[in-house]
Amino acid sequence: MDFDELRAATEKAEKCAARGAHRECLDVLAGLAASDLPALDRAMVSVYAAEAHDRLGETDAALAAYDRARELEAPFLRFAATFKKADYLLRLGRKDESRELFASLVERPEATLAERHSAQARLKLLRRVPGKP
Repeated sequence: MDFDELRAATEKAEKCAARGAHRECLDVLAGLAASDLPALDRAMVSVYAAEAHDRLGETDAALAAYDRARELEAPFLRFAATFKKADYLLRLGRKDESRELFASLVERPEATLAERHSAQARLKLLRRVPGKP
């Protein structure tokens, strides 16, 4: 698959999502995930699939898609999918799991200061006691 094919397919998936056709969006993304795209592109596709599953209320499928993205990124010392999964867990109210992922990001030696700061900011949100400023 070349860049123009990838761009056309991701645009199609975005249009499907915009009109609420999330199953059709997932079909397009599944084709991309099964293609010969580089691993980091397939990781991006898996994150898009996680978001589509979330819009359909399919939490377990969304989490599985985030995990696929994390596996694809890991050999390249990337962790955008981990951050997104941690944010998703936070939105779900699964604070312990979210906290664990954010804490792991702060400890990564390859993380930039900005990335560490973002993870630390989320950890501060998780430490707040409900009902107190």
